[in-house]
Amino acid sequence: MAILKRAELTGLFKAIDQGEKAPVYLVVGERFLCQQAAGALVEHLLPDQRQRASCLTQLDGDQEEPGQTLNQLRTYSLFGGRRVIKVTDSRLLFSKVVGKTLWERAAQGQENNDLATAARCLRQFLELEGLSGAELLELSASAWQGQLGFARPSGDLGWIGDLAGNGPAGGGTKGGGDVAEQYMDALREGLPGGNILILTAEAADKRKKLYKCIAEVGAVLDLTVDGGSGRAAEKVRTEVLEEVVKKTLAELGKTIEPKALLVLLERVGFYPVAAALESEKLALFAGERKAITVADINEVVGRTREEAIFELNEAVANQDLGAALLIAGRLREGGTHPLAIIAALRNHLRKLLAVRSLQELDHPAYSASLSSQSFESAYLDRLKKSRTAPWPKELPTHPYALFMLFKKAEKFSLGRLTGALSELLEAEYRLKSSGLPDQLLLDELLLRLLRPAV
Repeated sequence: MAILKRAELTGLFKAIDQGEKAPVYLVVGERFLCQQAAGALVEHLLPDQRQRASCLTQLDGDQEEPGQTLNQLRTYSLFGGRRVIKVTDSRLLFSKVVGKTLWERAAQGQENNDLATAARCLRQFLELEGLSGAELLELSASAWQGQLGFARPSGDLGWIGDLAGNGPAGGGTKGGGDVAEQYMDALREGLPGGNILILTAEAADKRKKLYKCIAEVGAVLDLTVDGGSGRAAEKVRTEVLEEVVKKTLAELGKTIEPKALLVLLERVGFYPVAAALESEKLALFAGERKAITVADINEVVGRTREEAIFELNEAVANQDLGAALLIAGRLREGGTHPLAIIAALRNHLRKLLAVRSLQELDHPAYSASLSSQSFESAYLDRLKKSRTAPWPKELPTHPYALFMLFKKAEKFSLGRLTGALSELLEAEYRLKSSGLPDQLLLDELLLRLLRPAV
């Protein structure tokens, strides 16, 4: 087949319906778009829903062993007929070449407060390079350039530790050159019984022999979206989001007014998954009405992910367990990774701990009765002049924002805040290793954090 772009997917699906099927499909690019395309591939390859239940195997690339997957591909299905194996977030096409791409996506996710993307891409980057978060932070500028192949970014990189933790990295991608060679041999020889492989990945090294083999005997669906700042890149991103919104609404029997579409896209930014979720909420809110209006968006799409995380931090600072559980649940439903939620809580608790430590100083003495004006005009100035150590960079610079943080920190003791950080570390470890449901572990964490002080 060939390398296909997003606009060519309709033609590909029609060809599949007419009997033109390939042994392998590689879907590369923006993760939500890849998931959509892979889902559509499955529907066209296995059109019978009952057949899908027994003939579709879905694997997570984080946990998958490529050698075992290859063994399954080389084995006839017990049920006969076609079998499809779909691997999400495959690492088979990773190499040092895609490291910079993964890093840029992690950094962009952090900058846009899309912590789920930042955490996932950072984890993939660290495993690819065989580093832990702590080891990456310790690299000097020259070591970073020499080992990773691009310049060490300027600015605060403390978020790396927040999202990656301090445990060892996975030690590189699973599956090496030998496995890739075996895949190429199997694909060129032909898979038995009509077995078909679907791989999705956010990045792939186009120079790899396996990539070229897949493009030769199968199909590569390149859904990469240019992240540049030029008009052409912006136009493509807008088209992608419009397509996601209109398709989601059409499936629910709805349309959207042109002006409302512009407002919606402005609010969600380039987050295709958010565009789809908000479109679903709008369709439900509209009820029997067919068209989505600006008024609907003003009622429903008021909360961004950043605002929701802020609300969660506020609920924890106010020790409001009910609100914290509700907001954390909504974040999970919206696709926010639990490790990203923990990272956001860790950032906030560190700020509270820094402020609480300042409140313990004898000179100048802090008083809970300080007004915002007295705090800014007298106390804060004396506090900064009395310090010999650098001012904590994680604290807000605006005096009133800092005053409000001081008021929130009054509710906690130093011991409770340090204990809360330990609870976060324990929860992070359990999320990565226990196998228990994410929501259960998050709820338990919030119960521990906000239990009444004794």
